[in-house]
Amino acid sequence: MCAFANTNGGTLYLGLNSDPKKPVLGINDPDSTIVQIEKEISNRISPPLACTLDIQETGGKKIVRVLVPRGDDPPYAVDDNKIYVRSEAETGLAVRDEIVGLVLRKHRDMPSLIEETEAFPILPLETSEPQPEYEEKMDTAPRTGVEVVSVEERNGVSYYCMRDLRNGNVVKNVTKSSARKLWHYAITEYAKIPPDLHGLNIRWQQNLGLLRYYKQRKEPRYDLVQRIDSGYRYYFGVTEDGIHGGWEQLVGQKNG
Repeated sequence: MCAFANTNGGTLYLGLNSDPKKPVLGINDPDSTIVQIEKEISNRISPPLACTLDIQETGGKKIVRVLVPRGDDPPYAVDDNKIYVRSEAETGLAVRDEIVGLVLRKHRDMPSLIEETEAFPILPLETSEPQPEYEEKMDTAPRTGVEVVSVEERNGVSYYCMRDLRNGNVVKNVTKSSARKLWHYAITEYAKIPPDLHGLNIRWQQNLGLLRYYKQRKEPRYDLVQRIDSGYRYYFGVTEDGIHGGWEQLVGQKNG
């Protein structure tokens, strides 16, 4: 719930089976379940978050639906200091730049707050908004997955700049240890790629290349590369709904 509120909102269904082919589990006492969840939301999520809970019926069983809004007072935290965000199908702790982005989102969404505090100068902060130099190029990038934009070594630690391809947001200062599942995968695979791509079996179609095709939870995923004037761009964990334009023809040859 915290992650949904900090990102774009979402819906939770309690009582379903993780395997859609198996029967619905249901909730034995949905009314008391709703009371308990509302109590937990009130006690553990701050600032206050107004969620809507109701009872639905499917497969002859009752389940609980939780509608979580996109919060208008981010960042939201669990137990005072755990700030979660949602990326693709993952929930994870926010890294520093994501927290900064949430604070700035609050200011953008609440202009009255800025007006009240304009007497106090606000210093510019790094944001997780799309970087201007990439905006024109984003239309050629896949629409899901993550891009490894750059890497910087500081005191023996690699700090990565990552882009969420669903919304174009850029997050800096991501380390392998702080990265969530998809980001961790992307960083690990990116680190294996030689600068000149020598020795890699890449299927090219003009400037677009397929690095790897694999399946995750039976769903197709793609690792992709794109030639640009200054070098290459790398995209990892791209799903079918993120494929468009020239990428469609490229990945259509994966079994050829």
